[in-house]
Amino acid sequence: MRTSLQAVALWGQKAPPHSITAIMITDDQRTIVTGSQEGQLCLWNLSHELKISAKELLFGHSASVTCLARARDFSKQPYIVSAAENGEMCVWNVTSGQCVEKATLPYRHTAICYYHCSFRMTGEGWLLCCGEYQDVLIIDAKTLAVVHSFRSSQFPDWINCMCIVHSMRIQEDSLLVVSVAGELKVWDLSSSINSIQEKRDVYEKESKFLESLNCQTIRFCTYTERLLLVVFSKCWKVYDYCDFSLLLTEVSRNGQFFAGGEMIAAHRILIWTEDGHSYIYQLLNRWAQMGAVYKTFSGLSKSLYPVDGRVLKESIYPHLLCSTSVQENKSRPFVMGYMNERKEPFYKVLFSGEVSGRITLWHIPDVPVSKFDGSPREIPVTTTWTLQDNFDKHDTVSQSIIDYFSGLKDGAGTAVVTSSEYIPSLDKLICGCEDGTIIITQALNAAKARLLEGGSLVKDSLSHKVLKGHHQSVTSLLYPHGLSSKLDQSWMLSGDLDSCVILWDIFTEEILHKFFLEAGAVTSLLMSPEKFKLRGEQIICCVCSDHSVALLHLEGKSCLLHARKHFFPVRMIKWHPVENFLIVGCADDSVYIWEIETGTLERHETGERARIILNCCDDSQLVKSVLPIASETLKHKSIEQRSSSPYQLGPLPCPSLQVESSCK
Repeated sequence: MRTSLQAVALWGQKAPPHSITAIMITDDQRTIVTGSQEGQLCLWNLSHELKISAKELLFGHSASVTCLARARDFSKQPYIVSAAENGEMCVWNVTSGQCVEKATLPYRHTAICYYHCSFRMTGEGWLLCCGEYQDVLIIDAKTLAVVHSFRSSQFPDWINCMCIVHSMRIQEDSLLVVSVAGELKVWDLSSSINSIQEKRDVYEKESKFLESLNCQTIRFCTYTERLLLVVFSKCWKVYDYCDFSLLLTEVSRNGQFFAGGEMIAAHRILIWTEDGHSYIYQLLNRWAQMGAVYKTFSGLSKSLYPVDGRVLKESIYPHLLCSTSVQENKSRPFVMGYMNERKEPFYKVLFSGEVSGRITLWHIPDVPVSKFDGSPREIPVTTTWTLQDNFDKHDTVSQSIIDYFSGLKDGAGTAVVTSSEYIPSLDKLICGCEDGTIIITQALNAAKARLLEGGSLVKDSLSHKVLKGHHQSVTSLLYPHGLSSKLDQSWMLSGDLDSCVILWDIFTEEILHKFFLEAGAVTSLLMSPEKFKLRGEQIICCVCSDHSVALLHLEGKSCLLHARKHFFPVRMIKWHPVENFLIVGCADDSVYIWEIETGTLERHETGERARIILNCCDDSQLVKSVLPIASETLKHKSIEQRSSSPYQLGPLPCPSLQVESSCK
């Protein structure tokens, strides 16, 4: 008989963090999808009046989401795909919130484009992926298996951005990409389908160095089928798609960095920056303004051929029509996009997501115009919304269980939960708080008090314990017996901001031992696998915010190793039981190998050697930091195979929506 486990989330008065790293609007223009640094996705309802309301949180990733894209013909199947930093990919049904497919590959994707040619290919189509690996991967949209790849005949490199060109004029689909070195490459798509299905190599048909770096976006103008917009961090350029000749270069001013752009009409361009500003330009003909004799093609001057044989290149210049208003002191960076509705009410919408979790929409006029004096007109914000706005608007909860306990112990104030642990075998809910206290109560009764009518009677009878021993916020909890039945059922570990780890007896509320690590905040508490034992016992691994790692022996109440030489945040812990090695994988894809008994650093490897070492060890544990990382780490051009930890997939409704969905 099959049994099912129903997950229930109890939200407090504060919305869960949702630091937006990716954003898209579905093809039916009814749903906004955002991916976050915390790993979850959020579905937002979008009305015809451009009003936003959070609908569901989808849990399926154990690392930060890097990109989103559609994964089917949306009119037939409302599927989207998400990718995470650790190589996880999930295909979601946006209507039901179900995860219909999941895979973990040794690739970190930064952009995905869906492609399907109905009259030339079978199946559900392809996901064309690029990122921190060479060239372009082709992944089956249904199974998430790697089908093949587009390869470079010269200078293979990582790809920054790409776009698919559907040309009605030549009846051919093409893939355009720009590499990290600034090289534009073009592959035939529709004519290469048979070769890809037969696993034959497909190389680019042409390439060109664009003489700029840090490409953010490449877009083909479907209105003229002639212009190509390429946005770099410090400039944006317009090329003639026929021969890739340069028509226009506009350099960034006032220290701004460009982040993307779109061709919103014939000869009209929308450009946005990483700090959330955006600008609409009209491309004008310089020769026409000078009164010169010229020929036109798609409204732009074409090259002239003087008597001496020289070629006067096509020349245009931008005229600023409008800019969007932005509230100052906002969080950075922004992730932005543009939607041109093909259905009523036919809105053109610019949208953005912030690391603070805020979504902002601007309604772009059909015909943007400048002011009478020629200065740019400002487009106001149409809608802005956050998860917290949902919680505040609907006010679905009055007081959380933890708030109630907080009131009992100090008479006032609100306890902020900073970590939690659920122990099914004991029906215990353990919550670590910002003030250093740890509250233990019965999980089922706590849920009843929050969810059922007359819950106040249950709440009054709730028994609980308050453990006091930390002087700083509790950042991590671990119940060792839940991972190994051989360990004492009464033990529980907690770590705090002051790098103190306490071993508790949760039955007697006694502190058995305190470990003072003299490091950064304890961000993760992990336990060695069953087959790895030292002195006959499994050991505890503590990961700290100063990139150090400590190993604790609970029986001996001693610190076996404190590894402090990691230059980047720790992302993975692996164990080598034969040699008694601790293998530490860092955010820069480097690997440190420590000898546990002596505490010495045996090796430090990067690149391909680091990847091989990580792949040789089966037991891995991903480290998820509870503290934000301030800056991007330097990435080596190597691919790290990251094994994901078990993770329950599925949606959780946000306040105001009574919807239950299950995961496949």
